[in-house]
Amino acid sequence: MARFSSAAFLLAALVLLTACSALLDPPPVRGPADPAAAMAPDVITADPAVVAPGGVVGLGFPDGTTRGVLFVLERRAGDTWDHRYNLLSDGPGPGWERAWHPADEGPLAVEDIGVGGPGPDRVPIPETAEPGEYRICTGNAAPNVCTPIRIGG
Repeated sequence: MARFSSAAFLLAALVLLTACSALLDPPPVRGPADPAAAMAPDVITADPAVVAPGGVVGLGFPDGTTRGVLFVLERRAGDTWDHRYNLLSDGPGPGWERAWHPADEGPLAVEDIGVGGPGPDRVPIPETAEPGEYRICTGNAAPNVCTPIRIGG
């Protein structure tokens, strides 16, 4: 009976260690949504530039760049960017709901609508976003431009 208890304990410990290591492994880096996306803080601005998870960022467009309602939130991963979330703005005005979706959730159907003017187009920052350096990029408009933000302190 003691041998069975030891074996059961070892099996339970192995299962627990495996589960814990899965939780500690960082999510895979997917790469940017568009490798050609360029940082262009003169074309797209973020206010605030430092935000807490669950907050809202207003995106401004000083030259009135035409854009859609889809934006992507990418986290810095060394010399590249990791596409973490898709963000939907309230850019068209009252009645447009802001939303976010994990990038790995699958394809996202978004209305093809053009938004103009200076903004702000408000986007939600996911409550699940880890602290770090990020960028927000236009997701369904050309040119594909980005602005830096920091999530967390």
